Amino acid sequence: MQRRTTSVALSAVLLGAFVAKGCDPVPIDDERNDRRLFAARGVIRGTVTYSGPRPCSRGGHITGSAIVLVFDKKNPPPPTGFASQPVNFVAVPGDVLFANEPRSTGDALFCPDNDTVTASAPFTVAPLDGGEYVIAAFYDRAGRFLPTFEFRNLPEAGDIGGGFIDLTDYAKNATNPNYTPVFLPVAVGVPQQSAAGEVTYVVPSQTGYVADNVPVNIGAPIRLTRPYFYPEGAEADAQPASTPANPRGDARYVPTLVMTQDHHVLALPKAVNPQTIAAYQQSFKAAKLVWGVPQAELSDATDPAKPFGLQISPATPAGSGGILTWSRGTTLPENASIASLWPLVVFSKLLDDKDHKADPQSVVLQGNRDQPIVLIQGITLNQDSLLTTAPGQVPLAPTAGALRDHVTALVRPAALCISSRAPDKGAVLVTPHTTGKSSDPAETGDKPLFDPQAVIKGIPGVRQVVRGCLPTGRYAMTLVYPSGQAWTVPNEAGSCGPGEGSPGARTCTTRPRAVLPSQGTRAVLEIVPPTTPEGEALCRDNPVPEACTRNP
Repeated sequence: MQRRTTSVALSAVLLGAFVAKGCDPVPIDDERNDRRLFAARGVIRGTVTYSGPRPCSRGGHITGSAIVLVFDKKNPPPPTGFASQPVNFVAVPGDVLFANEPRSTGDALFCPDNDTVTASAPFTVAPLDGGEYVIAAFYDRAGRFLPTFEFRNLPEAGDIGGGFIDLTDYAKNATNPNYTPVFLPVAVGVPQQSAAGEVTYVVPSQTGYVADNVPVNIGAPIRLTRPYFYPEGAEADAQPASTPANPRGDARYVPTLVMTQDHHVLALPKAVNPQTIAAYQQSFKAAKLVWGVPQAELSDATDPAKPFGLQISPATPAGSGGILTWSRGTTLPENASIASLWPLVVFSKLLDDKDHKADPQSVVLQGNRDQPIVLIQGITLNQDSLLTTAPGQVPLAPTAGALRDHVTALVRPAALCISSRAPDKGAVLVTPHTTGKSSDPAETGDKPLFDPQAVIKGIPGVRQVVRGCLPTGRYAMTLVYPSGQAWTVPNEAGSCGPGEGSPGARTCTTRPRAVLPSQGTRAVLEIVPPTTPEGEALCRDNPVPEACTRNP
C-alpha cells in the first residue's frame, strides 16, 4: 500500500472560564495569543493488519490489543537505539481488530490451536510534534501490556510482532537469528532545510498535519521469553553502607556492584594463554546475571493471578528456561579475537537522587532536555570466560544449546554520553585510561588498551573518544535480544511506589501486593569517586567531560 501524507485542519482548544448571563450568547475569543490556546499538532493515521494465530477470548470478548508504538527516528528502541519509552502509542482493542471473529463466552481463557486469521483495523496516534518517526508494533495476545511498567511494557513469548517495516528486507532475513527489522520513516510536518542542509519538520500551527495511510503489519511470532534476570546478591538483605549515591547508608539502596570512575584494566597480552587471559579478565569488574528470579520469589513472579505473570521456566536440562547466549556474528571492536554475543548488556545511568525521594524505586533513567543519556556497554561472556568467548566456540543461534542459568558480563570502564536532545548526532565515548600494563608479567611498559579508530568504527554512533573519568551515580542493568525484547532491573516489581507504602515482609503495606526483592533497588551498578591519591589526581586532570553532564 502506498503511503501519502496530507495536512488537515485540526481545531484548537480554548481553555478558560466564563459566566453566561441569561440567554445572552457566550462570547468566544479565538484570536488571543496566550497560553490558553493549544496549537494544532501532528497525527499519524493508518491501518494495522494482523496475520497470525486466531486470538484468545473469554467472557464474550477478544483478549489483548494491537499495540502501535511510535518512536523518534533519531532515537529508536534497543538494540538499534536507546529509547526506553515511545513518544506516543495507541492500543487497538482485540474486539475492534477482530470484530467478526467468534469468541468464547466462558470465564476461562480460550485460545484456538493450529488456525490462522487475517484482520485489519484503522489506527490513529496523536498528538505528535514535527519530526520523523518509526513505528514498532505487536499483538498483546494475553492482554498483559501496561506501558508504564518495566515488567509489562514489552512483548512476551506468544505475542506477534511487527511494525511499519521494510517487508522485502524482512523476507530475505527472517531466518537470521541476529536480524533486526528495518523500520521505515514516517514524516510528520512540512520539511524545512537549514542553510547547513539539515532538514527539520514543522507542523503548521493553524492546520496541523496528518501522515496518512501508514501500513503497520503484525505477523512475526515471538518465540523467545524476555531475558528475565537479577544480579547475584540483589535478592539478599544488605548491611547498611553509605556510598556517594546513598549517603545515609540505607540498606535498601546498597548496590550489588561498585566500580570507581577511574577504574584501570590491563592490556591484552601478546602471548595468549589461560593465565594471561584470566589476568586480563580479572582486571574488569564483572556482574553475574542470574536467570529469572530466586526460588523464594518464583511463585509470586509467575502466578498469572498476580501483577507480574512472568514467563519463567526452570533453567534445567529438562526445562526450557534460561538466558539465551549466542554469537552476534561479529567480534569486539577492541579485540577481534573475542566474539560479540547476545544478549547485549547495558548499564544505564539513573536519575541522581541521593535522598531517594524523587525516584524511590530507582526506575527513572537520566536523559531529559538538560541531561544526556549515559550508558556503559558490557562484554557478554560465554560460560563465564573470555577463553570460551572466541569465535567458533559460542552457539550461533538461540537454540536449546544456547540456554544458560546465568551470564557473566564484564563492565567496560568506558561510558557513552549521548545528547538526549539530538541522539542522532552520535555519542562521545569517555574512558579514564587509554594505555595500561599488560596482563602478561613478562611484558614491560604500558600498552594501548584499544584502538580509538577501531572503536569508533565498531560501535555504531560513536563520533569521538575522549579521556576523562566516568560519570558517578547509580546505573540500571538491561539485557537485550535482537528482537528488541529486553529486561531491566531495578523495576517496579522489586519495590513499592509512593502510594503503595513500604515493603514489609515482601508485601507493600498500604496497597498490598507482592514484592520481588531481586528486582529492586539494590540491583544496580554504582560508579563512585576514586579511592586512591593517584585516582584523585587523574580525575582532577581528566574530569568527567561536559558531554556526560549536560546537553549541548
